[in-house]
Amino acid sequence: MIRWTACLLAIMLGVNGCGAADDGKSSNSNTDSVDVTPPDDTGTMPGLSPAPEVVLRNTLERTLRGDADPASEHSWFTSATAGALRSVSIDSVGHAIVDFADLRTLIPNASSSAGSEMLLAELNTTVFSVTAIRSVDYLIEGRCDLFWEWLQRSCQTVRRPMEGSPASSSDASGEGVP
Repeated sequence: MIRWTACLLAIMLGVNGCGAADDGKSSNSNTDSVDVTPPDDTGTMPGLSPAPEVVLRNTLERTLRGDADPASEHSWFTSATAGALRSVSIDSVGHAIVDFADLRTLIPNASSSAGSEMLLAELNTTVFSVTAIRSVDYLIEGRCDLFWEWLQRSCQTVRRPMEGSPASSSDASGEGVP
């Protein structure tokens, strides 16, 4: 929003001048025409690429509302999980941290072995759809252990899958996790 406001202000100052004296004459022969297009749903101006963090946040929010992939047969996410995203960050090497509100009470059946596989597949598909992301840590209420214990696993980092393979994980020790 700040970027949009700054762009609009710059456009207005550029068209109307900055500190120019009004000589009282009105002339339409020297006017500029400016097409001001509001930002799209990613919060950026048309023609500009949104920051990966903005794309990830918007994509995850859409997934959490349950409307990310209408062709999907099953999603753990519904209107009950909308708004469960606490924060998203991506560092300079493409490592994302995704922090959720407590999903355990909203989707308790995701803790079964099949349920956790399906939930992780859906989250990983969403997160790694953002090409800048190389790895991700999932948290609940700022805690890795809460997220992974809910899914009956140890705390781990999920790495971007190689083309055609499932996402790989490593636990806190760096050892591979099946």
